[in-house]
Amino acid sequence: MNLKSIAFTALLMGGFALPSQAQEVVGRALVEGKTVELMADRTWRYEGEISGLVAPSVSGAGTNCSAIHAAVTFCADPNLWTASTPPTPEIVAAYSHDDRHYGQFVVETFGSADGVNPELMRDIVVQNAAGATGQRTDEIVILDVAPTTIGGLPAETVVYQVEFDGLKVVFSNTILIQPSLTMQAITYAIGAEFTEKHQGLHQTLVENTSLN
Repeated sequence: MNLKSIAFTALLMGGFALPSQAQEVVGRALVEGKTVELMADRTWRYEGEISGLVAPSVSGAGTNCSAIHAAVTFCADPNLWTASTPPTPEIVAAYSHDDRHYGQFVVETFGSADGVNPELMRDIVVQNAAGATGQRTDEIVILDVAPTTIGGLPAETVVYQVEFDGLKVVFSNTILIQPSLTMQAITYAIGAEFTEKHQGLHQTLVENTSLN
């Protein structure tokens, strides 16, 4: 990824998260038999610890499976995805396929019980994309909105095109909303079209993602 792409990624992806809340425990979950506390700032820790930001790895045949968040596991095919450093704190995991195709995850520990719904998330995605790129909301080109699933749970994919300093990029956001969780499985590619390659890569990202 060149410097222009890095700057674009940090700028745009930083806007996808919902507004953060004060630091507090908002829930608990089990990871490999251990209780973890879910924090309002989207981090987590083992119960009783001061911090615990590094998720434990789990094994998977032919894949690199990791609990990228206390509530989410992604099994990355090493032939398709290489882990990279998330460009902003809001992104819990980041991956690259080549110098044109990338994948990332945003996980929020609040959801439908807090008023989050698909319509709200669509608006947030478009508004933040417009604000981050300096475009008007009506300049964000929506290519597709379609129902899908993540781990058997209903979700929605929003595909859209943005332009940043002359660079056109297509994003595909699959958004899963649960009572106390909102997750975005995101791929993006340099270019003006949602190509078959991009569609296939996004499908692998979604199909290999599950809730813990």
